[in-house]
Amino acid sequence: MIYHDLEWGVPVRSEQQLFENLCLEIFQAGLTWETVLKYRSGLRAAFYEFDVARIATMSVQSQGQLYANPTIIKNRAKIDAVVENARVLAALHDLDWSLVRLFWAQVHDTPLDHHLQPGENPAIKLFVDTVSQTLKLLGFKRIGPRTVYSTMQASGMVNDHFQTCYRHQELSLGGETI
Repeated sequence: MIYHDLEWGVPVRSEQQLFENLCLEIFQAGLTWETVLKYRSGLRAAFYEFDVARIATMSVQSQGQLYANPTIIKNRAKIDAVVENARVLAALHDLDWSLVRLFWAQVHDTPLDHHLQPGENPAIKLFVDTVSQTLKLLGFKRIGPRTVYSTMQASGMVNDHFQTCYRHQELSLGGETI
């Protein structure tokens, strides 16, 4: 509830926070969100608060130590994906490229609001396929339409709070940003 009430769906304009959200969604695949939140502080510590430049320069030895770290989700493929994605993103940063700009461009810099009612599920839009394909072509790992869409929901690019949820109205007014 704390995550829902304070973070989920709040527009994210910070590159580091958006990268963290993407990484958490990668770790979430096949798990409950409750599990990810249980390990979140450990993941933050292990991945230097999701500092892209620091993760990108992580040594093979340091990366290998993460496989046995009891404070994080110990999935080798997901750990490797976070490190590789940071390396790709750091190289793209050198070219003045931004993850924030890529994601927000898909919604024309304005959050989409699906005006969902309880029991309704949002349709994954075509642009999500475009973003995931673009990221894959750039070298990102473990990126698919669901991961991209979930990142966009968590990062406030898509307001999928039900209309009956008090956060729907608050976020529709556009007053909060991370």
